[in-house]
Amino acid sequence: MGDVNSLSYKIINDESIIRFTKSSIYNDIIEFITNLNKSVVGVEMKPLEDFKLCNENDMINNDNFLFLSKNVYNIFQLIKNMNKCIDSCPPINQSSRFGNRGFQHFCDAYYKEVDEYLPHALSESNIPNISEHTYQISYYLKNSIGNKKRIDYGTGHELNFLLFLFCLNKINFFIPSDYKHLVLVLYRQYLFVYYILCVNCFFFLFFFFFSCFFKYYIKMFFINFKKIKKKQFPIYLTQHRIITVFLIFIYFINLKDCFHINNSRILSDVDKHRGLEKICNGLLKMYQAEIIQKRQILQHILFGNLIDF
Repeated sequence: MGDVNSLSYKIINDESIIRFTKSSIYNDIIEFITNLNKSVVGVEMKPLEDFKLCNENDMINNDNFLFLSKNVYNIFQLIKNMNKCIDSCPPINQSSRFGNRGFQHFCDAYYKEVDEYLPHALSESNIPNISEHTYQISYYLKNSIGNKKRIDYGTGHELNFLLFLFCLNKINFFIPSDYKHLVLVLYRQYLFVYYILCVNCFFFLFFFFFSCFFKYYIKMFFINFKKIKKKQFPIYLTQHRIITVFLIFIYFINLKDCFHINNSRILSDVDKHRGLEKICNGLLKMYQAEIIQKRQILQHILFGNLIDF
């Protein structure tokens, strides 16, 4: 199962960052992110409730995008359990608006869910000796919601969730055909939980992954936008609510009287360069520079057997 002694902090100075970024595990992580990005190029988003477990009767139609493998489905259910924990752990009335102690109760509830459900999900995969990695994998998932002791809603939270998926992929819990579901189901469900929490955290992979929808929808979306009047805008968004998560923000940037204008440097840059390859390459470089090479974030990440250098 592993324990806390099997993990350690390794990013302590600039030299350790250089060693990490030159390591094979760093390259593996970047390759994993890139493969996830490529897996959703030209794929239409569907409502999360439409995805279902692919059972034996569905195996003939296993090319159906809405069918999830057993392993993906089990992790999907685990992440969805965050919602139950949120409902049972409301904010506490306190004098300070920051560091609400109710977050610690939420962490306790979710940690319990992870400890009970994750070992079961891993064992169902029938991967030999998978229990040896349970502690490290669960650590990354637990810390993807923030740090309980610091009541920190997210220093490195998104990176921890990425490492959670990366570790599962490394032990062959996922296969390449699952990748699109890692983005469009697991990552989206994870984002949805943060939306419910109303936590003001910074997400980057959202921009990188969902920029891939640009190539597929850009012509249809913007051509149609030019044909509608502003008063028809809410109706149009309702009709296209499944596919416009990313593009809605781009449209707002182009409205001179919109309060969102100039609020997002990332979205503004994406809007200027609508070539898919240039957008994805630029966002990947930015992710490396601003997230996965940043000492302020990496100093909070624990390394172990599955992720080491």
